[in-house]
Amino acid sequence: MPHLTEPHLTEDEVLQAARGGRGPGRHADGLPGTRRAHLNGCASCADRVSGTRNLADALRAAEPEVRPPSFDALIAPALAAERAAPAAESAPPTLTASGAARLAATLVLRQARLVPASLWPLTAAGIAVLFVFAWQAPDPSVGAAFFGPAATLLTTGAALAVCSPRRDPRSEMLHAMRVPPAVVWLARLVLVLGAVLAALAVASAASAAVLGAPQDTAALIASWLGPAALGVGMTVFGTVWRSPAVGAAFGAGSWFMSVLGSRGAAQPGSLPSGTRDTIGALWSTTPLSLAVSAVLLAAAVWLVSRPDRSLGEG
Repeated sequence: MPHLTEPHLTEDEVLQAARGGRGPGRHADGLPGTRRAHLNGCASCADRVSGTRNLADALRAAEPEVRPPSFDALIAPALAAERAAPAAESAPPTLTASGAARLAATLVLRQARLVPASLWPLTAAGIAVLFVFAWQAPDPSVGAAFFGPAATLLTTGAALAVCSPRRDPRSEMLHAMRVPPAVVWLARLVLVLGAVLAALAVASAASAAVLGAPQDTAALIASWLGPAALGVGMTVFGTVWRSPAVGAAFGAGSWFMSVLGSRGAAQPGSLPSGTRDTIGALWSTTPLSLAVSAVLLAAAVWLVSRPDRSLGEG
């Protein structure tokens, strides 16, 4: 018989036959056709294959199948403990009230470097001209009437000069700071508006002193504080929402309405009563005008904190 002249199965072939095989030209025992014929006719090779199968069955019955543990069961608990330990050991220090005050002061003072250099002298010159006009006006009432719209215009212009976050050459750096960009932007706006409003308050007190009558300092400040706050709110919101051009248009419209409202109050018959009352409630120093200004500024801060969002987007 030809198969008896062939060599016996190798150890690999015995293991292969014991396990069984798959693939073209292979039978259930995993051997090609020629080696299968040898196995069928060779008792020695058949005994070796049978013994190997019995040994494998005995080992499988005695020892369960060993499976490696999953990543979550083996590594994840150790990583979680390692990450939690440094966080508990190096907790950030609590910011005290004095530390917060120093941080806010430092932040505000550093924003002075980003203010346009021409803003301060132009604003000072405008306030000086305003005071001189009120002082030299032939009629004190004319100077007092001119003071409010002019102060509103100065405040709105100062806000427009510094409220656009896109004009800041360091805007990308702001988003890499630990302090939120909206806080940095708001600090700059507060710095400029605080300085302008303080200077206008001093000029109002000086103008009231030289005018002698018909208005005292509080009344003169009230003539421009509400319209200025509303003009700033509309200017800042329009600039952050769309562009400086839109902010300038909003500010100009607010200033025009404040002038119209003051003239309507001086000349009761020039405007319908409903229109005059609405303009007077918004473009004067009233709780309503201050509340609307606060809402507009809050909306602008919200938009600055989300530069990829605007109210015009979905």
